[in-house]
Amino acid sequence: MLALFVASAFLLQGSTSTPTPVAVDTMVDVGGYRVHCRIHRGTVPVTILMETGGAATLSSYGGLDSVVARRTRATVVAYERAGFGDSELGPLSLDPIAQVRQSAIVVERLRAPSRRIVVGHSYGGLMTVVHADLYRDKVAGVVLVDPMNSRFVDATGDFVYSTVPHITEPRNDRERAIARLVNTFDTLLNTARVAEPKMRAPMVVITSSRSMWNNREREDRAWRVSHEAIVAAAPKRRLVVAENSGHQIALDRPDTIIDAIVSLMPSDAR
Repeated sequence: MLALFVASAFLLQGSTSTPTPVAVDTMVDVGGYRVHCRIHRGTVPVTILMETGGAATLSSYGGLDSVVARRTRATVVAYERAGFGDSELGPLSLDPIAQVRQSAIVVERLRAPSRRIVVGHSYGGLMTVVHADLYRDKVAGVVLVDPMNSRFVDATGDFVYSTVPHITEPRNDRERAIARLVNTFDTLLNTARVAEPKMRAPMVVITSSRSMWNNREREDRAWRVSHEAIVAAAPKRRLVVAENSGHQIALDRPDTIIDAIVSLMPSDAR
């Protein structure tokens, strides 16, 4: 689901105490096509890489990347996956694992610090898990924000597949990108299924307190249980409940994401 851009009063509190690094929008070539990125260059040797959910654009973060840059003084990179927002579509055969690798190319080509904290919302949580597995020597921490995950899919059978759009005749690049995302979902899900239990990077899982699935009790319960199970699967993981928040936690309770990122900053970068 796509979020509307909402300015959060919380994000503006105390904003004059530390100047916010200037955001620079740029297009980065990741192999014959370009993705749209927004970077805040920091002064400490850490990059915070932010993955959006599903077909979302940078507006879904509601300016959160700017606040994170100010609070952490790290370099913050937020980007739009191929075919969404201002990013070019790329090949129709592009799979999500290749897109994870391209997010690492983005960090490299922007000359951002290689040590990173990766943050992913919803579908982006799966991308973040795979990223943390592929680049485990560079990942200092992981924040999963109301993440989609294999445990939930396993518990609810075909439910997730019934909720996604099935576009047989896409009319534009965005619809082509959505169709590609849906058609390659199993590839990403199964890769993350293997990767998540063995990850050893410190992790914070943030789960929403309001209904995710339109008050379907069985699915809402499975959603929370799956997040609890992710946390229980390995050491150095903790669960945060975003009270009074729906799925769009970056808009409802941005403080929970900010605090999670700050808590994972390496000690030499605080």
